[in-house]
Amino acid sequence: MKDIGSIFPLYDSDLKIDQSDLIDVHKDGKILFSLCREALYAIASSLGSSEKIVLLPSYTCDTVITPFKELGWKCVYYPVDLQLRIDVFATLNLYSQSHANLILVHPYYGKDLDGEEVALLETIHEKGCKIAVDLTQCIFSAQRLQCVDYYVGSYRKWFAIPDGGYLEPKVGADLFDSELVENDEFVSLQRDAMYLRGLYFQTDNEEVKGVSRRLNKMAVEMTDYHIFPHVMSAFSYGLLKNENTRLNQEKRLANYSFLLDKLITVDGCRILCDNMAEVSSAPLYFMIYVDDRITLQRMLSEQHIYAPVIWPVVYEEVLVNETVKYIYDHILAIPIDQRYDEGDMAKIVSIIKDYYNA
Repeated sequence: MKDIGSIFPLYDSDLKIDQSDLIDVHKDGKILFSLCREALYAIASSLGSSEKIVLLPSYTCDTVITPFKELGWKCVYYPVDLQLRIDVFATLNLYSQSHANLILVHPYYGKDLDGEEVALLETIHEKGCKIAVDLTQCIFSAQRLQCVDYYVGSYRKWFAIPDGGYLEPKVGADLFDSELVENDEFVSLQRDAMYLRGLYFQTDNEEVKGVSRRLNKMAVEMTDYHIFPHVMSAFSYGLLKNENTRLNQEKRLANYSFLLDKLITVDGCRILCDNMAEVSSAPLYFMIYVDDRITLQRMLSEQHIYAPVIWPVVYEEVLVNETVKYIYDHILAIPIDQRYDEGDMAKIVSIIKDYYNA
């Protein structure tokens, strides 16, 4: 592809996908939502205690925070280190002070929760705190812990589908029980944006690409606030059923391994996880820390490679210490998904080496 990164494309054949099957809303023990933030909203809605306090990772997306804020929860942010591991001691202290009803954790970019993190969750779960794990960064993780009450994740970050997320509750956990409808306006905008992106790849028409980007931005902005659960669209459900998940994982892991092998010896290049043995499932991105992030992003974008900032700071209260501030200021996500091969990764390596050798 001419571009590396940004939203997935759709083509004419995708628009003809079979949508006749009824959506299995409770597929494989999961409740299928339009967006992952809606799954979080459903969890927050089901926990209707008078004291609504949630412990959230300080390094997180604003879409994780917003559902709780909209429902009147008090958000307390626990610190993580530069490897994006939970600061266990500080988090246990925060729990003791806040008496939170719920804690949400992210296993980041292909790394399962380690022994200390699991022990922390077991300890506070025994004290009555509910546990939610957001697997959006490592959707294929097989780690399932007895102490976890809810798993959630976003499918649309991984596949060429306009919408799709899930809530996987522990047996016996309270569920969001409502008649869900599709997220029609959002899905329509995203489908059009993705189709125009596919058309851009076929025609090289920059105007088409510009319209695609504007439609995508409109779709994202309309879901930022006033969250309410919707069911995953029949269109996305039809596409998802045809996805080759094995190939998806193999491609991502191969691309990660290639970048790691080529960049680990580059002076100054700081890779978030430089031990392939810790990458227990396919990661969403290959993450690095960059001193001058804007310059490297510009160098990449000049070659049609779009490395996003995951995530920008929307709520200043997440900046609980200097380590967390450093993460937000310097982390950069390199695309490694199933659309790309070794040649694409070699192009990325060449530009990153140029940046560090300049």
